[in-house]
Amino acid sequence: MRILIVEDHIDLLSNIFAYLEPKDYVLDAAYDAETAYQLCHIHQYDVLVIDWMLPKMQGIELLEKLRQDTIETPIIMLTAKTELEDKLSCFNLGADDYLTKPFSIEELEARILALHKLYSRQKKILQVADLSYNLYTDEVSRNNTAIHLHASDKKLLAILMQESPKVVSRDKLEYVLWGDDRPEKDLLRTHIYELRKRIDAEYKTKLLRTIPKVGYQIA
Repeated sequence: MRILIVEDHIDLLSNIFAYLEPKDYVLDAAYDAETAYQLCHIHQYDVLVIDWMLPKMQGIELLEKLRQDTIETPIIMLTAKTELEDKLSCFNLGADDYLTKPFSIEELEARILALHKLYSRQKKILQVADLSYNLYTDEVSRNNTAIHLHASDKKLLAILMQESPKVVSRDKLEYVLWGDDRPEKDLLRTHIYELRKRIDAEYKTKLLRTIPKVGYQIA
Protein backbone atom coordinates (compact mmCIF):
# COMPACT_ATOMS: atom_id res chain seq x y z
CA MET A 1 0.00 0.00 0.00
CA ARG A 2 1.38 3.41 -0.96
CA ILE A 3 0.60 6.28 1.41
CA LEU A 4 1.41 9.98 1.26
CA ILE A 5 1.83 11.67 4.66
CA VAL A 6 1.48 15.46 4.47
CA GLU A 7 2.79 16.80 7.77
CA ASP A 8 5.20 19.62 8.65
CA HIS A 9 5.82 18.48 12.23
CA ILE A 10 9.06 16.53 11.83
CA ASP A 11 8.84 14.57 15.08
CA LEU A 12 5.30 13.38 14.37
CA LEU A 13 6.21 12.51 10.79
CA SER A 14 9.24 10.54 12.01
CA ASN A 15 7.10 8.62 14.50
CA ILE A 16 4.57 7.71 11.81
CA PHE A 17 7.33 6.50 9.48
CA ALA A 18 9.05 4.56 12.28
CA TYR A 19 5.83 2.71 13.05
CA LEU A 20 4.56 2.05 9.52
CA GLU A 21 7.68 1.50 7.41
CA PRO A 22 8.73 -1.79 9.10
CA LYS A 23 5.27 -3.13 8.18
CA ASP A 24 6.11 -2.80 4.47
CA TYR A 25 3.97 0.22 3.70
CA VAL A 26 5.42 2.39 0.92
CA LEU A 27 5.52 5.88 2.40
CA ASP A 28 6.10 9.27 0.81
CA ALA A 29 6.32 12.50 2.77
CA ALA A 30 5.49 16.11 1.96
CA TYR A 31 6.17 18.98 4.34
CA ASP A 32 3.84 21.42 2.61
CA ALA A 33 0.60 21.30 0.62
CA GLU A 34 2.06 22.51 -2.67
CA THR A 35 4.55 19.63 -2.78
CA ALA A 36 1.78 17.21 -1.83
CA TYR A 37 -0.42 18.56 -4.62
CA GLN A 38 2.31 17.89 -7.17
CA LEU A 39 2.99 14.38 -5.85
CA CYS A 40 -0.70 13.49 -6.09
CA HIS A 41 -0.60 14.28 -9.80
CA ILE A 42 2.48 12.13 -10.36
CA HIS A 43 1.85 9.04 -8.24
CA GLN A 44 -1.13 6.80 -7.60
CA TYR A 45 -1.63 6.66 -3.82
CA ASP A 46 -3.89 4.33 -1.88
CA VAL A 47 -4.46 6.73 1.03
CA LEU A 48 -3.56 10.36 1.75
CA VAL A 49 -3.00 11.56 5.33
CA ILE A 50 -3.12 15.36 5.42
CA ASP A 51 -2.51 17.73 8.32
CA TRP A 52 -4.86 20.73 8.45
CA MET A 53 -2.21 23.30 9.44
CA LEU A 54 0.50 23.45 6.78
CA PRO A 55 2.86 26.10 5.36
CA LYS A 56 2.12 27.82 2.01
CA MET A 57 -1.38 26.34 1.73
CA GLN A 58 -3.69 24.87 4.37
CA GLY A 59 -4.47 21.16 4.33
CA ILE A 60 -8.16 21.94 3.93
CA GLU A 61 -7.33 23.93 0.76
CA LEU A 62 -5.29 21.01 -0.52
CA LEU A 63 -8.25 18.71 0.13
CA GLU A 64 -10.54 21.01 -1.84
CA LYS A 65 -8.13 21.33 -4.78
CA LEU A 66 -7.60 17.56 -5.03
CA ARG A 67 -11.33 16.90 -5.08
CA GLN A 68 -11.83 19.64 -7.69
CA ASP A 69 -9.24 17.81 -9.81
CA THR A 70 -11.34 14.64 -9.39
CA ILE A 71 -8.61 12.86 -7.44
CA GLU A 72 -10.69 10.38 -5.45
CA THR A 73 -7.96 8.82 -3.29
CA PRO A 74 -9.21 8.33 0.30
CA ILE A 75 -8.14 11.19 2.56
CA ILE A 76 -7.70 11.26 6.33
CA MET A 77 -7.42 14.75 7.81
CA LEU A 78 -5.23 15.30 10.89
CA THR A 79 -5.90 18.32 13.08
CA ALA A 80 -6.01 19.69 16.59
CA LYS A 81 -9.37 21.28 15.74
CA THR A 82 -12.15 19.50 17.60
CA GLU A 83 -15.22 21.61 16.83
CA LEU A 84 -18.06 19.91 14.99
CA GLU A 85 -18.12 22.76 12.47
CA ASP A 86 -14.50 22.02 11.50
CA LYS A 87 -15.19 18.32 11.09
CA LEU A 88 -18.22 19.00 8.93
CA SER A 89 -16.17 21.36 6.75
CA CYS A 90 -13.71 18.55 6.06
CA PHE A 91 -16.41 16.06 5.18
CA ASN A 92 -18.27 18.57 3.01
CA LEU A 93 -15.09 19.20 1.02
CA GLY A 94 -14.54 15.48 0.43
CA ALA A 95 -12.54 14.08 3.35
CA ASP A 96 -13.21 10.43 4.13
CA ASP A 97 -12.05 10.48 7.75
CA TYR A 98 -10.92 12.90 10.45
CA LEU A 99 -8.48 12.24 13.30
CA THR A 100 -7.88 14.77 16.06
CA LYS A 101 -4.50 15.36 17.67
CA PRO A 102 -3.10 13.92 19.81
CA PHE A 103 -3.78 10.45 18.43
CA SER A 104 -2.24 6.99 18.58
CA ILE A 105 -0.44 5.81 15.46
CA GLU A 106 -2.09 2.42 15.97
CA GLU A 107 -5.46 4.10 15.47
CA LEU A 108 -4.16 5.96 12.42
CA GLU A 109 -3.07 2.65 10.91
CA ALA A 110 -6.46 1.08 11.65
CA ARG A 111 -8.23 3.95 9.90
CA ILE A 112 -5.86 3.72 6.91
CA LEU A 113 -6.55 -0.01 6.56
CA ALA A 114 -10.31 0.46 6.86
CA LEU A 115 -10.37 3.18 4.19
CA HIS A 116 -8.13 1.21 1.86
CA LYS A 117 -10.32 -1.86 2.19
CA LEU A 118 -13.45 0.14 1.40
CA TYR A 119 -11.83 2.01 -1.49
CA SER A 120 -10.40 -1.19 -2.97
CA ARG A 121 -13.87 -2.66 -3.24
CA GLN A 122 -15.23 0.46 -4.93
CA LYS A 123 -12.35 1.50 -7.20
CA LYS A 124 -10.55 -1.71 -8.06
CA ILE A 125 -11.52 -1.64 -11.73
CA LEU A 126 -11.79 1.34 -14.07
CA GLN A 127 -14.37 0.70 -16.77
CA VAL A 128 -15.32 2.69 -19.88
CA ALA A 129 -17.52 0.78 -22.34
CA ASP A 130 -15.71 -2.54 -22.92
CA LEU A 131 -12.31 -1.15 -21.86
CA SER A 132 -11.16 -2.22 -18.38
CA TYR A 133 -8.15 -1.34 -16.26
CA ASN A 134 -7.65 -3.25 -13.01
CA LEU A 135 -5.44 -0.93 -10.96
CA TYR A 136 -4.46 -3.59 -8.46
CA THR A 137 -3.48 -6.37 -10.86
CA ASP A 138 -2.25 -3.75 -13.38
CA GLU A 139 -4.12 -5.53 -16.17
CA VAL A 140 -5.71 -3.74 -19.13
CA SER A 141 -8.22 -5.41 -21.43
CA ARG A 142 -10.82 -4.58 -24.03
CA ASN A 143 -13.68 -6.90 -24.83
CA ASN A 144 -11.97 -9.39 -22.46
CA THR A 145 -8.81 -9.38 -24.60
CA ALA A 146 -5.58 -8.46 -22.78
CA ILE A 147 -3.78 -5.30 -23.89
CA HIS A 148 -0.09 -4.85 -23.12
CA LEU A 149 1.01 -1.28 -22.39
CA HIS A 150 4.21 0.40 -21.23
CA ALA A 151 4.13 1.87 -17.71
CA SER A 152 3.99 5.46 -18.99
CA ASP A 153 1.03 4.66 -21.23
CA LYS A 154 -0.75 3.02 -18.30
CA LYS A 155 -0.36 6.29 -16.38
CA LEU A 156 -2.08 8.12 -19.23
CA LEU A 157 -4.80 5.51 -19.49
CA ALA A 158 -5.50 5.60 -15.76
CA ILE A 159 -5.98 9.37 -15.59
CA LEU A 160 -8.06 9.43 -18.79
CA MET A 161 -10.35 6.66 -17.50
CA GLN A 162 -10.61 8.18 -14.02
CA GLU A 163 -11.64 11.52 -15.52
CA SER A 164 -13.97 10.02 -18.15
CA PRO A 165 -16.01 11.46 -19.78
CA LYS A 166 -14.25 14.72 -18.98
CA VAL A 167 -11.57 16.10 -21.27
CA VAL A 168 -8.09 16.00 -19.72
CA SER A 169 -5.81 18.88 -20.67
CA ARG A 170 -2.46 18.34 -22.37
CA ASP A 171 -0.84 20.18 -19.47
CA LYS A 172 -2.21 17.76 -16.91
CA LEU A 173 -1.25 14.69 -18.95
CA GLU A 174 2.27 15.99 -19.44
CA TYR A 175 2.54 16.63 -15.71
CA VAL A 176 1.43 13.05 -14.98
CA LEU A 177 4.23 11.73 -17.18
CA TRP A 178 7.10 14.12 -16.51
CA GLY A 179 6.21 16.44 -13.65
CA ASP A 180 8.03 19.76 -14.02
CA ASP A 181 10.80 18.22 -16.14
CA ARG A 182 8.91 18.19 -19.41
CA PRO A 183 10.66 17.33 -22.69
CA GLU A 184 11.12 19.98 -25.37
CA LYS A 185 9.63 17.75 -28.08
CA ASP A 186 5.94 16.88 -28.20
CA LEU A 187 6.36 13.37 -26.81
CA LEU A 188 2.82 13.37 -25.46
CA ARG A 189 1.53 13.06 -29.02
CA THR A 190 3.71 9.95 -29.45
CA HIS A 191 2.35 8.39 -26.26
CA ILE A 192 -1.23 9.14 -27.30
CA TYR A 193 -0.57 7.59 -30.71
CA GLU A 194 0.75 4.40 -29.11
CA LEU A 195 -2.13 4.25 -26.62
CA ARG A 196 -4.72 4.78 -29.35
CA LYS A 197 -3.11 2.07 -31.48
CA ARG A 198 -3.31 -0.39 -28.57
CA ILE A 199 -6.83 0.24 -27.34
CA ASP A 200 -8.68 1.42 -30.48
CA ALA A 201 -7.06 0.19 -33.68
CA GLU A 202 -8.80 -3.18 -33.81
CA TYR A 203 -12.22 -1.93 -32.75
CA LYS A 204 -15.00 -0.20 -34.66
CA THR A 205 -15.92 1.99 -31.70
CA LYS A 206 -13.10 4.44 -30.94
CA LEU A 207 -12.82 5.51 -27.29
CA LEU A 208 -9.75 7.78 -27.24
CA ARG A 209 -10.57 11.17 -28.72
CA THR A 210 -8.54 14.28 -29.43
CA ILE A 211 -10.20 17.57 -28.52
CA PRO A 212 -8.31 20.19 -30.58
CA LYS A 213 -6.49 22.88 -28.56
CA VAL A 214 -7.82 21.37 -25.31
CA GLY A 215 -6.65 17.81 -24.65
CA TYR A 216 -7.88 14.24 -24.80
CA GLN A 217 -10.71 12.13 -23.47
CA ILE A 218 -11.77 8.51 -23.22
CA ALA A 219 -15.52 8.19 -23.54
